[in-house]
Amino acid sequence: MERTILCRFGEIGTKGRKAQNSMKRRLKEQIEKLFIGSKVEVIGGRLVIYTDWSNAQKISYLPGIVSFSPAIKISHDLNEIENTAVQLARDKQAEREIKSFAVRVKRLYLEYPVKSPDVERVVGGAIKDAINLNVDLKQPDLFIGIEILHNGTYLYTDKLRGVGGLPVGEQGSVVSLLSGGIDSPVAAFLMLKRGARITFVHFATDKGEEEKARKLYEHFLLFDHKTKFILVPHNEYLDDLRKILKKCDKERYICVFCKRRILRVAVNIAKKIKAEGVVTGDSLGQVASQTLRNIHIIQKDIDFPIYRPLIGLDKLEIEKIASDIGTYDISVSTSSQCQFVPKYPIIKGDEEEAEKLSAIIDKKTGA
Repeated sequence: MERTILCRFGEIGTKGRKAQNSMKRRLKEQIEKLFIGSKVEVIGGRLVIYTDWSNAQKISYLPGIVSFSPAIKISHDLNEIENTAVQLARDKQAEREIKSFAVRVKRLYLEYPVKSPDVERVVGGAIKDAINLNVDLKQPDLFIGIEILHNGTYLYTDKLRGVGGLPVGEQGSVVSLLSGGIDSPVAAFLMLKRGARITFVHFATDKGEEEKARKLYEHFLLFDHKTKFILVPHNEYLDDLRKILKKCDKERYICVFCKRRILRVAVNIAKKIKAEGVVTGDSLGQVASQTLRNIHIIQKDIDFPIYRPLIGLDKLEIEKIASDIGTYDISVSTSSQCQFVPKYPIIKGDEEEAEKLSAIIDKKTGA
């Protein structure tokens, strides 16, 4: 009998054999770094970690794993399976009141001679006889899962949710803009979940927002220990920008040109580190710089992939994801209004006007 953590792949299992093998190999390497010294095996459609259960929660942050279970590994012997399941039920009954139970068996090792329904019947009967619990297949107080793999049988009582998606790094890397707000970390997470490694770039204008951005970055290290953080000073540029636009009587454009500069710098960083795109937290129409017209003006002349995974989501949908991934409380811990935002920012910038202003700003700032 061994303590293990049984991990399930989910989407990875839908890929072709070559892609599956690459992703499973990457996940195995990442888990070996999470559980240093522990044996890790890929057994068909499962990944097994031979370790105690104290650090099992680490798996909940790892993209590529759809669910996992602290599990006991035993032999294929049906009597041992029966006795172990009865003991599991007794142990759980000692912890809390249990009146009903259900047993579910997955026979992933198809050469095992006893079919899943027959194993369920034998094990369920043994538990009922030993402890006199009722069978409830819909809402049991106790669930006992049994998975039969070619190298042994795994029993568990909890099936915990993972991130799902693809292993980090499988799709290359991106630069992700990171403010101290709610949206940008959610955008980064959605890309990370699809296999992109993240380098965060924070444009510093406020100490409080900078501190939040660093805390958000540290939280993302749970998802991927190779996540990086770059800080770019931004106040001096905004001071100059405000003076230039004020002189032109066009202060309403400051958010547009602020975002344009941010994208330009982020693109340069991405090219320098050989990343394959820049990620923003834009949600269509949420703020002045995120209208269709202004997004077009901001991105004009940028010949590099810009990804906006939140573009069609509303604020409540974004907040729900932020809460689920643990970034919401960090993002709302403090709040400060950007000192450079004008009272009435431009909502639908004029492209011709923006071109004229762009030439003036670029000449005076050297951008």
